[in-house]
Amino acid sequence: MTLTGRVLALAVVSVAVATGIPASATLRPPDPQETGPVYSVEGSWYGMTTFPALGPQPTFDTFMSNAQRPGREGTFLCTIPAEIAGGQTPSGHGNWVRIGTNSYAFTAVRIRMSGSTFVGLARFWGTITAVSDDELTGTMNAQFFSPDWTPTSPVFTGTP
Repeated sequence: MTLTGRVLALAVVSVAVATGIPASATLRPPDPQETGPVYSVEGSWYGMTTFPALGPQPTFDTFMSNAQRPGREGTFLCTIPAEIAGGQTPSGHGNWVRIGTNSYAFTAVRIRMSGSTFVGLARFWGTITAVSDDELTGTMNAQFFSPDWTPTSPVFTGTP
C-alpha cells in the first residue's frame, strides 16, 4: 500500500488497542537518540492499495492520535469506494501503534452484509512506514470471518 498526499492533520482523544500484539511489547516512545528525520502517520491520506485480484483501488485513511499518548498510538479510520466493497461497509475502524522510527502497525475491521443480513467481518492489518511528510508505504493483509470470528478465507496480502 502506498498512500500519498497528506490532506489534513487531526489529533483527537481515542482509545487504542494494539494489533493483537501486547501493547507493552510494541509501544516505543520517540527515542531522543534517534537520528534522521522522524515523520508522523497522523492525518488523512489519499492513496492506492493493491490486492492481486482487485488491482489498484483508491483509499482514504485517517490516523488520529490518542491525546494521552500523542504520536505513539491512536485510532484508524479507512474508506474504500462502496462499489468495490463487495458486501462490506465502505468504512473500517481500528487502531494504530508506533513500533519504531517512522514505523507503525495497524488493524481495522469492516462489517460484511448480504442485503440487510449481517454475514461476518473483514479484518485488515499490516505495517506502514512514513517515508516523508507526505508519503506512506507498507503492506496490508486482509481476511474474512463469519459473525463468530471463524475464518472464512485465507489471508490476502496487498502489495505496495
